Parts: sequence; C-alpha cells; structure tokens
Amino acid sequence: MAMTGKDKKEIFENFIKDIEGIKSKIGIKKTIADYGMDEKKFLDTLGEMVEQAFDDQCTGVNTRYPLMEEIKNMYLKAFYRK
Repeated sequence: MAMTGKDKKEIFENFIKDIEGIKSKIGIKKTIADYGMDEKKFLDTLGEMVEQAFDDQCTGVNTRYPLMEEIKNMYLKAFYRK
C-alpha cells in the first residue's frame, strides 16, 4: 500500500486513515473501554500497569526511553480515545 500526499504530514495522516479503515474492517474496536473494561477498575490499576510497562525489558531497548507519565498518557488515550 503506497501512501501519497502533498507533504510528510499529509502522507502520515493518510497512513493513519488507512490503518483505521483496516482496523474497522477486521473488527478492532477504537478504545479499551469499547471492549467492556470497567472504568473504575482501569483507573484503579493504571499505576500498576504503567509500572509494569516501564519495567518491561522491551521498554529499555526503545530508541527513546519513555517517561512513566508518557506511558500513563498512552494508556489514558487508549481507554478514552482522546
């Protein structure tokens, strides 16, 4: 699948649209909440999930080491799609 656009930003935006289309076609829901995860349970375990993700051996080999706050924000975006 070749991505096109007038500049890198538009190419990236088109790439994201294509990924979203594929996810929709194969039934991947948009958020963690859409899978029925209880919000209170999610928020109650968020700190533990962030710690586990930060301590995961794969995190250390990323080219950019994430801050715990960044991991937390990724989880929140995945839950609420914000």
